[in-house]
Amino acid sequence: MVSERSSNPIVPPRRPKLRKPVTPEDIADAELRRAAGQTLRCEWAQLDQNLSTYHDDVWGETPADDNEYFERMMLEIFHAGLSWTLIWNKREGFRRAFNEFNINEVAEYTSADLSRLMEDPHIIRSEKKIDAAVTNARMVLQLQVEHGTFGSFLMQMPDGEESKKQVLRKDFKFMGPGVAGGFLHATGLIAPPHHPYCYKVSASD
Repeated sequence: MVSERSSNPIVPPRRPKLRKPVTPEDIADAELRRAAGQTLRCEWAQLDQNLSTYHDDVWGETPADDNEYFERMMLEIFHAGLSWTLIWNKREGFRRAFNEFNINEVAEYTSADLSRLMEDPHIIRSEKKIDAAVTNARMVLQLQVEHGTFGSFLMQMPDGEESKKQVLRKDFKFMGPGVAGGFLHATGLIAPPHHPYCYKVSASD
């Protein structure tokens, strides 16, 4: 089977960090684009319209309910080792395959469901990541019993990004530091790292 990574070697990386300090030239260029009436976003969000939509409407925004928290967690897990462009473009395929990321339904998946998902070309067919979806859904159900909602559990995590990562890594499967950090930023539990000239930086001031 050809992996999604090898079949998409030129897909741009997701949410690239600034590889160098922002220079006066970067700021001057941003000001020129602003003066021309352009909306200034983080560099990665200007690669295509789908990424712009994700940046503007989803990234760093609080999910509406526990199923949406679970969806963002699982998309971050499936993103591990792959480009975010690939994952976000497969979002609707993931939703169909995982019953709209309904936690109760995913927690009941059987070996037949796992086999079905491994044959679905509209998602990332990683056995370990698919298995993590089921295991993590069951953990979320347990946390809902203990805390009322998954969101409440997340809001009660200790302060500080590293402390929050430790909690997530302890409780959830396939949750390395990069995935944990991505989930925290995606859900606004930790402020996402916008580029300094991004319109969302000035909007939050």
